[in-house]
Amino acid sequence: MGAEDRFVELLRASLRSDESLLLGPGDDAAVIDRAAGPLVASTDTLVEGVDFLPGEDPKRLGRRAVSVGLSDLAAVGAWPEFFLLTIGFPETAGEDFPLALALAAAERAGEFGAVLAGGDLSRAAEVFLSTAIWGRPTGEVLKRSGARPGDSVFLSGWPGDAAAGLAVARARAGAEPPRGDGAWTPESLSPADETALLAAYRDPEPRLPLGRALASEGLATAAIDVSDGLGVDAGRLARASGVRLVIEGESLPLSPALLSFARLAGRDPVEMALAGGDDYELLFTVPASESGRFADPPAEWGVAVRRIGRVEAGAGAFLEEARGLRPIDRLGYDHFSGVAR
Repeated sequence: MGAEDRFVELLRASLRSDESLLLGPGDDAAVIDRAAGPLVASTDTLVEGVDFLPGEDPKRLGRRAVSVGLSDLAAVGAWPEFFLLTIGFPETAGEDFPLALALAAAERAGEFGAVLAGGDLSRAAEVFLSTAIWGRPTGEVLKRSGARPGDSVFLSGWPGDAAAGLAVARARAGAEPPRGDGAWTPESLSPADETALLAAYRDPEPRLPLGRALASEGLATAAIDVSDGLGVDAGRLARASGVRLVIEGESLPLSPALLSFARLAGRDPVEMALAGGDDYELLFTVPASESGRFADPPAEWGVAVRRIGRVEAGAGAFLEEARGLRPIDRLGYDHFSGVAR
């Protein structure tokens, strides 16, 4: 268990419980019982130099900040209604910076019917932004704690693409020298691959339609938003459910763009998929008897969904390789150390 997860466990043990708190610290979003129906809420913070590169376009930042928060709601099967936005920015950013950011955030939220309800501005040494998003469940609330032995494990999208996109963005900005044999440059990638990887990092797509389907149709036994890395987030789902989660190496989806980048940059695409982070995809479990329903996902989900593993009795998250099982539940970003573990 990493430092961030220990922090959450210690916090949970010290907090007063309340019967109206249906889902609290430790899941992707909070669910609060109210007379008018449960309320789902989540917060996220992005900090310059940690979550995005200096000099990032404010419109892209606004879209990304909202998308990251919406991904948390998708993981519990909720649909957004309102959000608050806090923007911190240095004097050098100029007066147009926060307005462009806020308008882009509002536009992104509006794509899903959510409205900007307020927020705050603050002078800061560097850019940061925080969102608080709330909405309503679309069915049975999805939790991290429902996976059972015998379930199948599914993942949306392409893990690792965002990590490759960050590497390309850093190289374009001169912030990270190319890796490998020294011959790789961003220009080595095809324009289509570069565009796909940068989009995965800069403009993630919240999987709200998929989360809604999983919740409203009762398809998933457990779910989690993959944000810190597939490995560490798989470990969190396994720990919350009290099971072992096995990702079958041959089933791990690797996009053509990621494979192209990894080959040019001398990186291991499997490690990037497991530890890269910033994917904002949904990892979820379903009864094996229901796996066939995902063979041909409906177009309205807006994303490919693939079976990548299984749930067993035991503990931890593992990658099944030819040589056996390898622990992966510490592969990902740690907010205390500030590095991938």
